[in-house]
Amino acid sequence: MFCPDCGAENKDNAKFCKNCGASLNKAANQDNTLKSKVADSDNAQKASQVSSNIPQNATKSSGNKNTLIICVTAIICVAIIAGAFILLNSNQSSDSDTVSLNDTETEVNSSDDSAKSTSSDSSSSNEMTFDEAKSYLSGASNTVISNTFDEADANGDGVLTGSEIDRFKYLADVTHRTADTGNTEHVEASDQGAGDGSTKTRYCTTHGRVAVGSDNLCPYCLEEGLDARTLKGSTEYI
Repeated sequence: MFCPDCGAENKDNAKFCKNCGASLNKAANQDNTLKSKVADSDNAQKASQVSSNIPQNATKSSGNKNTLIICVTAIICVAIIAGAFILLNSNQSSDSDTVSLNDTETEVNSSDDSAKSTSSDSSSSNEMTFDEAKSYLSGASNTVISNTFDEADANGDGVLTGSEIDRFKYLADVTHRTADTGNTEHVEASDQGAGDGSTKTRYCTTHGRVAVGSDNLCPYCLEEGLDARTLKGSTEYI
């Protein structure tokens, strides 16, 4: 303890200054007051440090929690988007497979139908009987149909095949357009039979193959007052 009057150092429990005899109670009080202020200042500083540390820790803790929440939320959003994208692609792929499957089935069915149609056409084009030939000359007399059929039947076997069918269809079309399809007059057998190769014949769409002169006209059509022209390019010698 220092004397407040002379400044001499005395013992802490001294009541009077050993140098000047002044009372040291005032100094003791001041010293206690100073110590108290220092202690209070230290305590306040410590309290301030503690109080300043607490909010910082709390702020850090709160910031960490917010960061964690944001990260978790971001991860969940990414997972949802990724899942939706995968699901969408899966559905599109499934639809594409279904469409491809349907297209394939359609192509197969079309191919089968085409094959059946081709097979049917092929079957019908491989052979034609006289009864089948009638459908190409509906409404015509049997005489006209027979004449047309016989003209196309190159080998005379009573059944048309291959090029004979094409020939018959061509003759049937010409006959429909030019001939008297209701004519029932039969051609003389001599015009149909085999000769010595010197008799010129032509095809008449009404009377079939007939012997003709240099004018290439059908004698039977001339007698009936019909168009007597015969088919161009049908000349044969029998």
